[in-house]
Amino acid sequence: MKIINSLIATIMVSSSLIALEPMAKESGFSGFAVLGTGYIEYKSNEVAGNKLVDLKNERITGYGTPSKQSQSIPVITGTVKYTLEDKKTEFFLGNSLEDYLRMDSSLSLGVRHKFDDIGILGIRILASVSPTKVYEDPLSVGIKRNTTERTSAGLGIKWENIMDSNFEVDIRARNIEFENDLNGLSLVGTTINIAEYKDLERDGTMTSAELLYTVSLNEHHTLVPSIKFTSNDRDGAARDYTQSEVKLSYFYFSQKWIVSTLIYAGESSYDKRNPVFDKKQDTDFLGAGVNVTYKQPFGWKHWGINAGFFASRGDSDIDFYDTRLTLATIAVAYHF
Repeated sequence: MKIINSLIATIMVSSSLIALEPMAKESGFSGFAVLGTGYIEYKSNEVAGNKLVDLKNERITGYGTPSKQSQSIPVITGTVKYTLEDKKTEFFLGNSLEDYLRMDSSLSLGVRHKFDDIGILGIRILASVSPTKVYEDPLSVGIKRNTTERTSAGLGIKWENIMDSNFEVDIRARNIEFENDLNGLSLVGTTINIAEYKDLERDGTMTSAELLYTVSLNEHHTLVPSIKFTSNDRDGAARDYTQSEVKLSYFYFSQKWIVSTLIYAGESSYDKRNPVFDKKQDTDFLGAGVNVTYKQPFGWKHWGINAGFFASRGDSDIDFYDTRLTLATIAVAYHF
């Protein structure tokens, strides 16, 4: 699911947009800032939000499908870039709305350089700036579930315009840590034993690789199909999984409007059965979104108005781990 230009930095399909982003045409500082509001409806038995999003689901009575949580949320994101005089090297610092929507506000600090006949190579440090709130023991029933923080940090490597082609590859590796992971502890001695409790540990690593291809149909219409593979290697074997995803993004550009749409689907395959439910947590997921940007409203040269809608769902073989997300946003963006 990063940016064709600064005005559409709020687009929810941002992971595809990076395939379209050229190097800056001028040296010096550039970037964008986005401020807006949104409305979110979310279903999850594990995620409780972050510092800006508080999805209260502290008490559950059983292991069925999660209940719906909803609230208004702020939309805040931005990036600052500095391009050297050669216009081939660019340093950047910022975060993306894609991670924000996943309750994982990650900061990227990195550099990208354009090599003749090779393409644009970039490397970046990835770190959480607003840790995700999750439940210490999401499997606790009938009592208030305490929250803890999940943080992540790692590296990303990106190769754009591979050998001057329209291909791009994006590789990320992160270490995932929970401040206090007690997943399943309340069930030890009744439903599961200590060894099975260890199978539910959530600390570990996540590695992903995404291959994208940009198809420019003409000056107004662009398609970006992609395929992504993710490997989660957690301390608990029942939390290990591999994931595959296919995605198709479409973009329309005109003098005043930018319209984007996205549809994606995939599946996660878990290595070992979950000892609490005696089955694997295999999950099918899909999502779709549409986003519209109106450029230079009221003649304001560096501004844009953006509105979007996004929905996704994950259907697990274990109902307890089903997820739902519906999000509507409206924001203003300033680029420089």
